[in-house]
Amino acid sequence: MTNFLPAGIINETLDEICQQIKTLKELMDAGEHDKVRQGLDVLEKTALELWVFIEKFSCQPLIYTGKGNTDEIIRRLDWALTFIEEFDPDVFKKSSSKRKQRMR
Repeated sequence: MTNFLPAGIINETLDEICQQIKTLKELMDAGEHDKVRQGLDVLEKTALELWVFIEKFSCQPLIYTGKGNTDEIIRRLDWALTFIEEFDPDVFKKSSSKRKQRMR
């Protein structure tokens, strides 16, 4: 299991918001003010849900702009976290000082 979440759900929600705005513009041009008001309520709710979703994260989302696809990068990050979680700095310090003593 990974702690990394592809941003697809955020992209999909932003796409929904853009579609809602387009629809609202068309309704406004047609003079459908009541429908525009209802659409604005839906738009507000959608944006709020996305905001709440992002606020639940323990840290701000990161954007990776390097090479590799999403699955590849998630595998690399999971591997790195697994490696660092198994790393014990005290054991490393002890083995490092033992090596220095042997070299003298």
